[in-house]
Amino acid sequence: MRIAFASCMTSFRFPDQTVWDEIAARQPDVLVLLGDSAYYDADGASMSQVKDMSANDFAVHAHARLARQIARPRFQALVAQPQLTTHAIWDDHDFLWNGACGAEIAGQPQFSHLIPPTRALFAAYRQALAARLAPGSFPAAPPASNAATPEPGYSNIALGEGVLLHLTDGRSYKARRGRTALLGADQMNAIEAACEAADPATVHLIASGIVFDARHGETWLDCQAEYRRLQMLAMNHRILILSGDIHDNNLASYRLANGSFLFEATSSGAAVCTAVTVGAVQRNWGLLDIDANRVGIEIFKSGVAQYAGSIDRGAWT
Repeated sequence: MRIAFASCMTSFRFPDQTVWDEIAARQPDVLVLLGDSAYYDADGASMSQVKDMSANDFAVHAHARLARQIARPRFQALVAQPQLTTHAIWDDHDFLWNGACGAEIAGQPQFSHLIPPTRALFAAYRQALAARLAPGSFPAAPPASNAATPEPGYSNIALGEGVLLHLTDGRSYKARRGRTALLGADQMNAIEAACEAADPATVHLIASGIVFDARHGETWLDCQAEYRRLQMLAMNHRILILSGDIHDNNLASYRLANGSFLFEATSSGAAVCTAVTVGAVQRNWGLLDIDANRVGIEIFKSGVAQYAGSIDRGAWT
């Protein structure tokens, strides 16, 4: 099984997006998009402008951003491949704006009206990806939404060959103040339950919009309780985090208290600069090759393998 993963692309500064051709050439079975499929608050629209929008104006604005990404020919050609299934999670820039935390925004009347349309639009984006971007799969206008429109939330998908993909929602429940939540109790409980219900030999891929253990920027360390819970879970289960956000790549292993390992593969910046529209151009993506014995990992930067590694599925080392 071959799984590609990537995050962070803007169709304005980067309308061509050759990264998708690189991925297509490796013929993956699965593509996981790890957030920031569009930038609502960059490339001609500032954070303050987005914050000042009405619900309708924001819906029109965000719809146009996602529609423009969907219309990129190379992106379309990759997602349309018949053997490929595509799964996406959101992060701050395709939720609302840089650093947006849903648990805080929901309690702020000046911003809470933006939450229903962004939920509806991301659901429409996911549906279009599931339909391999077939004509008409993404609505021509923003879909209707209201206070009952659900957030993406948590889900998991059995990919076959003993691999379970966990899709997390790292924005709806996140609170930065006091560092009290990242995914929230319900999602953490669901991840733990799914791991416990799975065969002990299962490889668990946790799709996360932010990195696990960086010492700057947004990270799982922002919520010590959930950070520790995932470490505890990884002591008894084979967990590999796939993360994005940082406009760079990384491959990391974390040795846990019982001697086992939690692994993380980060690839961010499929089609952005280091600061979205300025700085060094990023063309980054990652690839997993999984068979009965191993998980092979390659992470590419500008067409060259920057990191490579292998995890033994039996020993998980």
